[in-house]
Amino acid sequence: METINTGTGKPQNLPRNFTHHMDAAGTSPNRYSDKAGKVFKKEINKNSGIMSNKKVILGIAAGVAALAVTAVILKRKGYLDGVTEKAEEFGVKIKDKYATLKETAGKKFEDVVHKGEEIADRIKSKAESKIEEEADKVNTATT
Repeated sequence: METINTGTGKPQNLPRNFTHHMDAAGTSPNRYSDKAGKVFKKEINKNSGIMSNKKVILGIAAGVAALAVTAVILKRKGYLDGVTEKAEEFGVKIKDKYATLKETAGKKFEDVVHKGEEIADRIKSKAESKIEEEADKVNTATT
């Protein structure tokens, strides 16, 4: 056996492979033994269970109540007045930007459609002229 000082001033004779943690009095149970480990796991599982519905509902209700009290206090002190005005201004700005974006997108779409029609007309006229040229060549070759 080896003498180990546990900090109590009294050395104790313990086996060399002894692995448990001792408290100041040297009386802690061996938490690493199989029996103690099983008990410890049961305690953890018992305490870490799912919260009951009652606790969840009470927590949500407490949060809503705290938010309502905060809103009332802010409203009375006038802090929310400036916020609502700024939110309204922001909404108007976004509405105007959306309207201009919609207008410019519509104009660009019309321009693209117009250019597409022009290109299609040019290709069509070139194809018709080629067909007429080939038809004329065939007619002159047969006569």
